[in-house]
Amino acid sequence: MDTDYLTPMAYEIIVKANTVLDVLKTEIGASCERYETEDSFVKGTLQFIDRKIKDPESYLYFWNYHDEIDIIQFKDDLEDLKKFTINVMDTPLSERGEPPFK
Repeated sequence: MDTDYLTPMAYEIIVKANTVLDVLKTEIGASCERYETEDSFVKGTLQFIDRKIKDPESYLYFWNYHDEIDIIQFKDDLEDLKKFTINVMDTPLSERGEPPFK
């Protein structure tokens, strides 16, 4: 699916990811095309975030941010993003708002 068809609430996951790390936003946004539905995108994004929480060091090293980003803060920010993503998942699709470009 295209990010243009995400509800405002689901799209906010991408926006919030940008406050954590720019490449995180890019990866989450680009991953949207792999999913057929918004719910599958949200679920897949939650799994992606969980993997980064479990091994934040390798993610930061891969993107060459290991000297620029505090690992503890990064993990805390990922936990906040995870909580928001779970909130989106727990919200019925009909209550997430209308996609702006539908």
